[in-house]
Amino acid sequence: MRLSECSVASQEAGESLAGTAVESVDRWLLLEVTDPWAPKPLQTEALPEPVRARLAQWLETPRSRLQLIRRPGRSAKRTQFMVVSSATDRQQVSKVELGRYEDLLDVDLDALASARAEPMCLVCVHGRRDRCCGQLGSAVFRAIQAQGVDTWQTSHLGGHRFAACALWLPDGLMYGRLRAEDAGAFVAARRAGRIGDLDLFRGRCEQDRPTQAAEIVLRARLGEQGADAIDWLATTAEPESSWEARFRTGATDHVVRVRREQTGGVRPRSCGEDPEAITRFVEM
Repeated sequence: MRLSECSVASQEAGESLAGTAVESVDRWLLLEVTDPWAPKPLQTEALPEPVRARLAQWLETPRSRLQLIRRPGRSAKRTQFMVVSSATDRQQVSKVELGRYEDLLDVDLDALASARAEPMCLVCVHGRRDRCCGQLGSAVFRAIQAQGVDTWQTSHLGGHRFAACALWLPDGLMYGRLRAEDAGAFVAARRAGRIGDLDLFRGRCEQDRPTQAAEIVLRARLGEQGADAIDWLATTAEPESSWEARFRTGATDHVVRVRREQTGGVRPRSCGEDPEAITRFVEM
């Protein structure tokens, strides 16, 4: 199958993945929807209007994001709704089984019982949003699921041109340009508490994008793979699209300064769109 243009153009242009993850999100609303997904989740026709309104209301809480999910073969089972916290100090999950979507109207998120969140992986297969995700995501979903991971297909994770894209919860770590042959090494690294291939790591969704990029710079500098080995302290914006991020490893503090700059290359943001300039974060 011929790959769609945006993922090919991005890779051929050498676009960096560092600092491209969904940013400033650590509360994930996961709703199982087996019917076709609209390009934007809240426009999905299978969801009754009052349910869409309730989801939109929940999304008004800062740092929240909705992902529609599905798993082939589950069509006869009760619909799953999960709220996953990927905050560093509070990684937990709340689960509700629904007889119909309207049951969400009776759910009080603040009253839901929470439990320790077990690892799960969401792989974007949202072909109606961008065909790269549909073409590349399905094979990666099957390959990761075959490793015994609790794996779900999901709606758009951002960055179609980085397909196949995956989100590992509850850590809130996002990856791109995954291929089926990467699944074994990817899952082994995650199970061992390691980040894995830094070239495929887009960032930690809990952070903003400059901080994501700065953490990746620091990891490359230190050769640090431990997902929990680096603590973020603060990030300060500076003039001319630059930032100073401070981290700690053990008893040692680190400062990383990054700047966003244009590379001179172009690529479409999504399939069928006009080319646009590529930017990247670089260490200062």
